[in-house]
Amino acid sequence: METPEGRPNSSRPQTRAAAPLQMKTGIAYGSHKRQSLDAYWAVSTAPKPVLVIIHGGYWYQDSDWSNWTDDFAAEGFQVFAIKYRMNFEAAWPAQRDDVASSIAWIRAHAAEYDADPDNVSVIGASAGGQMATDAATHGTNALKLRGVVALSPVASPYRAWGDGNTSTNAKDRKLRDNAAILAGCYPDSGDNTTDLRNSGCWDTWKSMVSKNWVNRGDAPMLLMHSEDDFVPAIHSTDLETTAEAKGVPDADVETQIVPDSSAHGGALLSEPGVYDSVVTWLKARTA
Repeated sequence: METPEGRPNSSRPQTRAAAPLQMKTGIAYGSHKRQSLDAYWAVSTAPKPVLVIIHGGYWYQDSDWSNWTDDFAAEGFQVFAIKYRMNFEAAWPAQRDDVASSIAWIRAHAAEYDADPDNVSVIGASAGGQMATDAATHGTNALKLRGVVALSPVASPYRAWGDGNTSTNAKDRKLRDNAAILAGCYPDSGDNTTDLRNSGCWDTWKSMVSKNWVNRGDAPMLLMHSEDDFVPAIHSTDLETTAEAKGVPDADVETQIVPDSSAHGGALLSEPGVYDSVVTWLKARTA
């Protein structure tokens, strides 16, 4: 999560938008300094589909997606990379609210960016993947998204908490600690110090787990992990199993595992064939 999101590897031909790409950074969608977004778009006579990028970073730091914005714009998307309040600035569900607010802002200003307000998809990685799967499921696709791609999503921060308690891996423990900061408390009452204990703690942890919101009518989801991802694929397979049990069509939720790889988050896009698979999946749902 804390490493840069990666650059396309040399096996994938580089593409660029046919029309000159426009860029505007630091656009406020709210009053907090973190509530901002960067826009990358090509001038078009017809509105183009929107792709919203949600960065990872353990919910407490940025993770760079700037190397990918041009590539997605070249595929025909008007791209908006959002920032959101960090876990140390505001506890959950502030991050959920920021995703919703940013998308509402994009829709309200879509005409300024030659974007189609009714054709919005999301891609998120790692911690941003958790926010992406939450956007797909919370309120039964209340955000009216066409599709959601989640790369190494921490779809269950509670699972990450439990895994971190038994792991000696520094990344696992860092993820555990930041999940607790995101919640504003520990999930087990015995672990809570006086300043972190509150009666709504367990409800907050349940709220952060995407499978607890899943229902028929959710946005289609493409979930991806590497074979040796430090955020294991069970985060996504568990979400997929729950979705299918709730009546979500098989075609609307899919977990893919990239073999012979330990790539995490946005770095998955540099693995052979992954970027093309993601773009093909998105285009099928935004055409």
